Amino acid sequence: MCLEPDMGDVSMTKPETLSEFIRWCSERYPANRRQLIFWDHGDGSVSGYGYDQKYPKSGSMTLAGIDKALEDGGTTFDFIGFDACLMATMENALMLGQYGDYMIASEETESGYGWYYMDWLTKLSEDPSMPTLEIGRQIADDFVRFCAQKGQGSSTTLSLVDLAELECTAPEPFAAFSQSASCLIQEKEYKSVYGSLSSALLE
Repeated sequence: MCLEPDMGDVSMTKPETLSEFIRWCSERYPANRRQLIFWDHGDGSVSGYGYDQKYPKSGSMTLAGIDKALEDGGTTFDFIGFDACLMATMENALMLGQYGDYMIASEETESGYGWYYMDWLTKLSEDPSMPTLEIGRQIADDFVRFCAQKGQGSSTTLSLVDLAELECTAPEPFAAFSQSASCLIQEKEYKSVYGSLSSALLE
């Protein structure tokens, strides 16, 4: 079913496209529970999320771009998921903490099959009060099981992170480094980040 025949000709990796979509959904479909899933390519903290084949020059949506989009979207989520590679990073999780209760993302590359949506969406439709923790567990279990059936289970990773808990329990030096690295990445100071990581490995 087509919900909107034409939302304009825009790049899907621009922060304003995402924030407009979030506001559009909130206005037309008010709810007391919301989930947000990013589905596409992912490249972790350095390059961020997404690639729009129609607008290749737009590049990816950086963590700073995601932050801006979620801030302008003006809502919070039960979970923010990434059906994309490499997005379960400390920088991403610490940034998302003010916008969601949980993050669901993969530490490694995902298989081309992506998440298996049928089971968990069916169960959620049958029980809309299903706890977010249980939804996340179902998503991870379904993904691991489906990849195993396709012969790719050995390289499958998907984590469910309590964002409030992470913010409180992440070791202070690690959190400080992640926040500092995130700022450098936003300023495109990639050499500085690489130099810091290289120095840490040598020590």
